[in-house]
Amino acid sequence: MATAISNYVYNRVLKALKNKMVVQAPAKDIWDVYSSPDLPKLIVQLLPSVFEKIEIVKGNGGVGTVLQVTYPPGSIPLTYKEKFVTIDNRRRLKEVKQIEGGYLDMGCTFYMDSFHIKERSSKSCVIVSKTEYEVPSEDLLSKVEPYISIDSLAEVAKAISNYVLENKKP
Repeated sequence: MATAISNYVYNRVLKALKNKMVVQAPAKDIWDVYSSPDLPKLIVQLLPSVFEKIEIVKGNGGVGTVLQVTYPPGSIPLTYKEKFVTIDNRRRLKEVKQIEGGYLDMGCTFYMDSFHIKERSSKSCVIVSKTEYEVPSEDLLSKVEPYISIDSLAEVAKAISNYVLENKKP
């Protein structure tokens, strides 16, 4: 289930897109994949049609790690750098902020994706994926909004869920 929220602050436009996905797997198992230092490599293996490559530019997969994300030719945006700004094991929250290129080059002043794994029971959880971005004006919003979606984060959630369920220990 995807939703969109808009807020206007001093002529700036703040937008949020959210996707929720229920998974019949323990929150710990899903979080173990999202918080893994190997996640960038795994995502490319699981979704080669969505991501051409994801390279670690700096860091070891923890907070402060910088990635260079490249999508297949013809994608908009084609590439950008992002940084892990939060990896909270207690809350099962990961926040990844674009720091160069991508939507920032298209006029966004802020762009961040987050993944929050919420426990429903000992055997199920909800993956809440969210994209938040800010543009300085309505005019710019109409230019960037058609290119920004939650679809790739929803695909990542589905791929990780399938990966966990297929690799679950009997």
